Amino acid sequence: MKKALFTVIITALYSISYAQEHIETKAVKVTATKVEKELLEVPASVSIITEDDIKKSSARTVGELLQDIPGVQVVNSGGQGLKRISLRGEGVNRTLVLIDGQQIVENKSMDGTALMIDPNLIERIEVIRGPASVLYGSNAIGGVINIITKKGGKKPVEGSLSLGYNGASSGHTESASIYGSVKGFDYRVTGSYSEQGQLRTPIGLVPYSAFNQQNYSAYLAYNFNENYKLGASYDYFDSDISSGSQAKGYENFFVDLPEWSRQKAALFFEAKNTLSFMPKVRMDLYYQQSHKIMHNHVDIDPNVVYMPAVMDNYADNYNKQWGLQLQSDFSISDHTYIIAGYEFSYNILDADTSVDSQSSISLMNYNKYSKNYGYEQVHALYAQGESYLPYDFSLYYGIRWTYNYANMEISEGTQVYKDTGNVNILGEDSLGPKGSSSNNAPVVAAGVMWSGIDNFSMRLNFSQGFRSPNLQERYLISSMGGGTIYPNPDLKPETSNNLEFGIRYSDYGVSIDTVYFVSIAEDYIAQMPLSTGSTAVRYKNVSSALSHGAEIGLGYTSPIGLKPYVNMTIMQRRYSDAGIDTWKTGVPLVSGRAGLIYMHTFNNYVDFKVDLFSRFASETEDSLDSIHAELSGNIYYAPWATANIAMSIEFGEKREYSLSAEVYNLLNKLYQTSVDIYEPGIYGALKFTAKF
Repeated sequence: MKKALFTVIITALYSISYAQEHIETKAVKVTATKVEKELLEVPASVSIITEDDIKKSSARTVGELLQDIPGVQVVNSGGQGLKRISLRGEGVNRTLVLIDGQQIVENKSMDGTALMIDPNLIERIEVIRGPASVLYGSNAIGGVINIITKKGGKKPVEGSLSLGYNGASSGHTESASIYGSVKGFDYRVTGSYSEQGQLRTPIGLVPYSAFNQQNYSAYLAYNFNENYKLGASYDYFDSDISSGSQAKGYENFFVDLPEWSRQKAALFFEAKNTLSFMPKVRMDLYYQQSHKIMHNHVDIDPNVVYMPAVMDNYADNYNKQWGLQLQSDFSISDHTYIIAGYEFSYNILDADTSVDSQSSISLMNYNKYSKNYGYEQVHALYAQGESYLPYDFSLYYGIRWTYNYANMEISEGTQVYKDTGNVNILGEDSLGPKGSSSNNAPVVAAGVMWSGIDNFSMRLNFSQGFRSPNLQERYLISSMGGGTIYPNPDLKPETSNNLEFGIRYSDYGVSIDTVYFVSIAEDYIAQMPLSTGSTAVRYKNVSSALSHGAEIGLGYTSPIGLKPYVNMTIMQRRYSDAGIDTWKTGVPLVSGRAGLIYMHTFNNYVDFKVDLFSRFASETEDSLDSIHAELSGNIYYAPWATANIAMSIEFGEKREYSLSAEVYNLLNKLYQTSVDIYEPGIYGALKFTAKF
């Protein structure tokens, strides 16, 4: 492993390569600053997954699309079908997930926001690494994943078709779109379906890992003229997923979600150049709803834990959200450009939960039923400016103020003891408190960029992030997974301060995108025991974290079509709270992807590309997973590296056809990045796409 890592680093330094071969900084436009810019000019640390990347990838989910981006860790806690993302080692609930700039709200989950959209509906994904709360608000401590969906076309009628097979789960995916632009109207209709079997690892099939998903969307917009546009969209995502474990003692544990759906309806209006000092005004209004039906089965092995018990937890949860976004751009002068906006969100949680518990102890033989209904209102004002200074310097600065008000109106239920038939009316001590609470969170950001050399930029940024506690952390008692977690209505927002220095360069076949960062987070919401030796815990603001590291992207495209590249993260993270101070936080010191690409064009009609690459990570230890550490001590992940090959052919006069073939984990390596399951063994994947 040491030799492999040494070779990767030397190759990277020698070739001055760039991590993500799909990014050409001068050509790619991004909206990470809520103003469209070339990547070279963006002050934040941003990675892009383009439409072309998605077209050639066999990824079953958005999480798999993102796994090679610096600073990204894919988390399997929600099962294979709905993976979560951790950025720069922060918890998954500190990653803000947006679709077309609008947040997916999750007010009853300890695992963060799931990526609930099919890859075939996506135009591109922008991943902002590091705090971005000034522009994007709560949860953006680790960063932001903004998924931009496909819109209209250029001709009156166009279409696309995609067919894929993935051997990791012997599954298939189909997608089709009709889109175009005619007489001022832009439109698109898309449908996709994916059915995947159990995940295959070198030690066998993963129990409860099959899933299927379907996604439908429609988009219609009318251009009154080149300055005014009105549009609407609707999308519906539904999934049937489950999650199991290969860990010792958890063979009979599973989570089954026969329905986890999301639907959103949105309207927007955009005006450009209405006033000389106001280049753009935009308004977005949307309604979004997610529905989750869940069955969590806990069967504790008496050979692992002294007291055998069986518990079935059932939940039927609705998260509903009304949202309004207003933003205006201001061109103050030739040297200063400012954007300012207001955001409002009204989020409703309607949750029904039941527990069926059976144990050798009579007090644990009961059925419990509960209902919770609450909401939160979020108001935010923000502004960010850019000023051009002499000698090719640019100054960036911003501020945001957010007010969050939460109210739990209903918290009621009953508990029936099986042995006696006694019925208890549950109160705040067993369901969680009713009432209201509020908090506000001002954050700032500032930075300077220098671009005095062509195709080169250098930046130094300071940014703050925050995360407001959700309704579950404030008001709901949870028993999912077999433990009991108590809420705390007095929780404060989590906060972080981040400093980073970055360099970008793209010319003469060389591309560089690297950044060094230091982040200090405070007031983390952690689960603390109610008393010494107690298995019951309560949310408290007691933790802090120090993270620092480098995200390195290097690449060189030679005149003969060869491109060595490396995409690597070097990072350490220390976690501290009452009684704990550790660097063993489940983050590998070194991880990434490195490879060699060969590209060639035949007869001006066929583009061929082959990518030989390795994914790798150094050893990892985690002392923070208290549930699993109780059974086996600190969690240890051995170092690993896989060998992989990906090939693609694009053909036709306009490259309207594409065929890709991939083989992963060629050496059938047994490794894991999550405590629950191992990663897939050797498998192949195929994908065909066509446009007409």
